[in-house]
Parts: sequence; C-alpha cells; structure tokens
Amino acid sequence: MIDVGNKKLGKQPARIDARTLKLSKYLRAVAPPPQYANWLKPIPLPMYANDSIGDCVEAAAGHMINLWQSWTAPKVPQPTQEQIIEAYSGATGYIPGDPNTDNGTNMLSFLNYWRNTGVAGQKIAAYVSLEPGNLQEMMQAVYLFGAAFIGIELPIAAQAGNWLAPPNLQGNNAPGSWGGHCVPVGFYDEFKRPANRNTVITWGEELLMADGFYQVYSDEAYAILSADWIEANQQAPNNFDLAALQADLAAL
Repeated sequence: MIDVGNKKLGKQPARIDARTLKLSKYLRAVAPPPQYANWLKPIPLPMYANDSIGDCVEAAAGHMINLWQSWTAPKVPQPTQEQIIEAYSGATGYIPGDPNTDNGTNMLSFLNYWRNTGVAGQKIAAYVSLEPGNLQEMMQAVYLFGAAFIGIELPIAAQAGNWLAPPNLQGNNAPGSWGGHCVPVGFYDEFKRPANRNTVITWGEELLMADGFYQVYSDEAYAILSADWIEANQQAPNNFDLAALQADLAAL
C-alpha cells in the first residue's frame, strides 16, 4: 500500500477540444486488444518531485518514457528529476521555490507542449483521446502504444491506496473530493478482472486499479505515439509497424 501522506496531485480539470483525434476512429482499422498486456519492468521509477510539487502530469510522462525506453533503449539515460521539473515549468510557468506558481497542469495543454517542445529532449509524434472510462480503448492504448496516459478525479477514499470500484459516489467516494491526478497504465489482465486487472504507476510505485474505479473516476485519457516506443527496426515491441500506425493516424 502506498503512503500518500506526503504525496501531491496536480492535474487540472479536463479540457475538451473537439479537434483532438479520437482513438475510437482508429480502432475500426485494428483487431481487438489481447486479453493481457504487460509492459512493466522492474526498473527504478523516480518520484519526480511529485511528493513536493503538483507535477503529476509531467511525472507521468517521465514514467511513460521510463517504460518505453526499458524495452527499446535500455542503455539510454532516463529522464532526470531536473528535466521533469523543467517540463513542468515550461508547460505551466511554474517557478521552482515559488508555491504561488505551483498550480498543476492541464493534460491537453501539456500534450501539445510535449509534441512541440519535448520532455527530456524527446518529442512525441502524435496523440489521440480515449473515451473516459472506456476499458476497451484503455486496453488498446496500453497494448499498441505501450501505456495509456489517464486523468482521474480522485476521491478522498483513494488515499487508502485501494483503487477499487466504490460502493457509492457520496462523501469520501465523491469524484474529485481529493483532487485531479494523472498516471500511466502499463498493465492489464482480463483474467483477473475486475478488482486487480490494471496497474498504474504513481509516485514512483505500481498500484492496482480496478475496472470500476477507472470507469467511475476517469475524466480524460490519451494514447501517445512516441519514438521512444519504436525500436531500430521501426517496429514497436509488440511488433506493430510504425509506418502502418502513422498512416492510419494520418487518415483519421
């Protein structure tokens, strides 16, 4: 169980942009995801300062780069805490040491920053939105793209470290009663559904997330195409072809 006593959140409310490409259109051209996908590895996962500042969105990006490169470029230096804080500053105007500027991050704005400016020297090629709470789309994002980048409106009850389906949405179970948070999903297993089917990375640790928790509390989610997920042969570790993927995304 994760001790959340000194942990921060930092995701601002979801912002919807009708121009954002949707994964649902892309899914028409690909097979359903397999029942199991696991891209997690026993590698160091830094806190990225999310115990002291509200950079959970940038920290989640750092953890996705950690996961991708553990498969495609394990000898490449991982993002440093300084680089993640630099991204937080660049994306939001945060000034280290000034708590008045520590106001969290809008995920959609950050994705555009990641695509145009980069994080730790790496730019992403594209991103598409998922329907919040849609398990099939989340699974497809994890399987094809190496992780799903999700935003959740955490209830106070989540402080117990058990991200289970709530019995109701009142009191401590109310969405957002704790605050907004951003995490990557790197594992799912339909054979373990529903309670322990998904694993997210948060505050430098792995945490189980139930189907019902995601369905209730997710308010935005994205699949991200990154060169960090592509090996030298231009294929992803799941043998998915980069050229085909780019062509399909361009056709949306």
